[in-house]
Amino acid sequence: MGNNKAAIALFGMSGILILFATYTSLLPDIIESRVEIEVNTTKFELISYLSKAKDWEEWMFTEEVKNSENWKTQSVGKSEGEGSVLKWFSETIGDGGLEIKKIDSSLVKFERISDNNSFRDRCYFFLSNTKEGILLKMLDSLDLSTNFFARYEAQDDSYVKKINSSNLEVLKRLKYILENK
Repeated sequence: MGNNKAAIALFGMSGILILFATYTSLLPDIIESRVEIEVNTTKFELISYLSKAKDWEEWMFTEEVKNSENWKTQSVGKSEGEGSVLKWFSETIGDGGLEIKKIDSSLVKFERISDNNSFRDRCYFFLSNTKEGILLKMLDSLDLSTNFFARYEAQDDSYVKKINSSNLEVLKRLKYILENK
């Protein structure tokens, strides 16, 4: 009879694991954020500014994060263009890195990754001329596949709205810097 209890317990635990794995496979693993802002600058100035990953520190992070006690950044790789990398070290938001992957006349593509691989995203800036300057559209594909809790939260539309809001604030900081140089 003792062997039967062990077999039943093993079968029961296997069933629970299968149910959990099935549930997890149904959770979203990639979410997309889309925001845009008009910037009063030229394409040349915008692309030149976005070509240096070190410059991204100015607008990618809030002043609160940059002024925190343990904030530190490091440039790696090329100083400009594709392959330009910015690494950051922070107890507040965690460590991570950003690499510029592609630059052309209408697109800037970059990738970010957190220190523990909890979050990875591939982001595109699409640039188009307007009467007042440049329309900057941001498409952010956030990969949550390695973070169960983020995948669970991403089921709710409010999660994407929160990401959109955060990305819009990032673009507003970029706009402010570009228009006040």
